[in-house]
Amino acid sequence: MIKPWLFEFFHQPVDDVARLDPQAVREHFRWYLDLWTRADSRDFEGIFFSEHHFGAAYSPSPNLLVSHIAARTTRLRLGVLGSVTPYATPWRIVEEIAMLDHLTDGRLEIGVVSGIPPELAVVGITPDVAGARHKEVIDVLDAALARGTVSHHGTQWNFDDLEILPRPFQQPSPPVWTAVRSAESAERAGRRGWKACGGFLSAKELSQVFDSYRDGATANGHPCGSEQIAVRRMVTFVDKPSQQREGLHSAKRALLEVLHASAGTLPPWAALLDRPDESIAALSDEEFVSGTPAQVAEQLIEQCQVIGAGHLLVAFSERDYAKLEHSHHVFSTEVAPLLRSADVS
Repeated sequence: MIKPWLFEFFHQPVDDVARLDPQAVREHFRWYLDLWTRADSRDFEGIFFSEHHFGAAYSPSPNLLVSHIAARTTRLRLGVLGSVTPYATPWRIVEEIAMLDHLTDGRLEIGVVSGIPPELAVVGITPDVAGARHKEVIDVLDAALARGTVSHHGTQWNFDDLEILPRPFQQPSPPVWTAVRSAESAERAGRRGWKACGGFLSAKELSQVFDSYRDGATANGHPCGSEQIAVRRMVTFVDKPSQQREGLHSAKRALLEVLHASAGTLPPWAALLDRPDESIAALSDEEFVSGTPAQVAEQLIEQCQVIGAGHLLVAFSERDYAKLEHSHHVFSTEVAPLLRSADVS
């Protein structure tokens, strides 16, 4: 089957004035918290929150969102994809993961990433520094999940026999995820035995990326089937099949508007932002899936089959509350059942 998940950017309000009004921001938080709580009774496997700073998202500390939603739900699995390691210390990441695993009653999914260079640059963290910190953090994370007491000697941190408590509720550990976009990053994730999620690339490109993931996993005796692999896509629904291209164009434009407001979420094609027509054309159609519920399900299933992905992380382009609520309902009732009945073996 293909398991459907929500992937949440948690955008700021559309209205510029509302972003500066504390009461409006409070209501924005409340509305989204209620939306995510309703997902517990809908056909979603869980929610992955993203971490962003200095831009268009209200998710600088998504662990707080996980903790809050955990107290309001009973079924959803909850995680962050991913916690940006260069901003943190390794022991703090491990400690918070263990706490959240208990606060979620064992519903936690771990996710760690090295971060987005434009965001990190805002506070003077270079790609080299970010890479070095990320490597040391995930080395400590793997060791701590395996043993609890860790010694580490690196260029960023040094310590001996550090006992990191509490231990996670799930044993030997909660599932660990990371985001991948290249053969190299995928192969590293496979070698560690982590699950991996891909986005911003076509299904054919991601299938090649995940071939490297499978190579790394197989070489180190880790599983590498569809249960280990996810793809993220942005979905827009339309009423008629003939409106599919229109919906695709609308979704791309919505993302470009978000990117204009944030220096931290810029993929390689972002240089085209000042040329809207070229920007729209530059965005991969496969990253943005549009159509009626039946069309959307067909496209998503086909992509997951090409990639070999057993998980689909769906984001929605709508910023309007009513439209976003409608998309959650339609996806849960009309698309998710078709995903769950699909064969990706």
